[in-house]
Amino acid sequence: MVKISLLFASVLTLFLFMIPGFILRKTRLAGDGFAKAMSVFTLYVAQVAMLLHGFIIEFDFSILKNILLVFILAFISHGVFYLLARLMFKKAPDKIRKVLRFGLVFSNAGYMGIPVISDVFGADHAIYATIYIVWFYIFCYTLGRLIYTDDKKYVSLKEAFINPAVIPIAIGLVIFLSGAGTWIQHKITEPTFIGNAVGVFYNVLTSLKNMVAPASMIITGARLADINLKGIFKDKYIIPFSLTRLFLFPAAMWVIMTVLRLLGLIDSTVESIVFILCSTPSAAITTMFAELYDGDAPYAGKVVAVTTVLSVITMPVAALLLNINF
Repeated sequence: MVKISLLFASVLTLFLFMIPGFILRKTRLAGDGFAKAMSVFTLYVAQVAMLLHGFIIEFDFSILKNILLVFILAFISHGVFYLLARLMFKKAPDKIRKVLRFGLVFSNAGYMGIPVISDVFGADHAIYATIYIVWFYIFCYTLGRLIYTDDKKYVSLKEAFINPAVIPIAIGLVIFLSGAGTWIQHKITEPTFIGNAVGVFYNVLTSLKNMVAPASMIITGARLADINLKGIFKDKYIIPFSLTRLFLFPAAMWVIMTVLRLLGLIDSTVESIVFILCSTPSAAITTMFAELYDGDAPYAGKVVAVTTVLSVITMPVAALLLNINF
């Protein structure tokens, strides 16, 4: 129950970060370009620092083993979610159907998942959440684009591997595997010139990393302010979508992982971490892709905002109902 309480507190904290963005946008203190400018900073600066920071830990073979397991489970989860999503919402209007299917597959495992994992399990476990989002981006720029366009010409393996997330993850892996993370951790405790210089670098990364969660939630709050909330739950798709994204898909992955755990292939920590990442709300990139590839962008914004608000309750409740072993 202690971990469930930490999970609830962490998700509630993220929710509260939405309030300033909502107020700033509603009062027009934040202009039309506010969310976009914040998104650029978060994507190209704060996120890069967060991803690199996760790998600056002491090398351990047990961590390497869990990295490989999370990597495999991330592939399974995105693959299963994609196959299931392709079968759903067939009667929805075309532009809305694209949004719903994309939002089902891609969870906010980066901006929301990494801070939550750090809060619940400790900062040294952020590396697993970071590895998880490698497949997020590979699927996003390939099958994710296919969801929106139904045209293979938009599938880009180049962008799947060369983007503001995968590149720093690749650099981070080199840091971890080479033992540079261990060296950095030792140096920052030394009262020497090199130790102080390394410490400054590490502190800058830490400060930027800590901006990801507030910035991303402030962006979501600002976008929520632009949505007409009247009758939002009368939408015949939003409730079944939210239940599927926040409960059914994570539950499906839980079943798969339970089998693997009973077979002795994964442990409860890996299972819990991947479950939390699967149960996060729809990713913010759902809206970005809707704008780029002729989806219903306002509807995508609604999907992201609603699932984010609901996740405050659904993430701890789902973990409690399925008796996730923290």
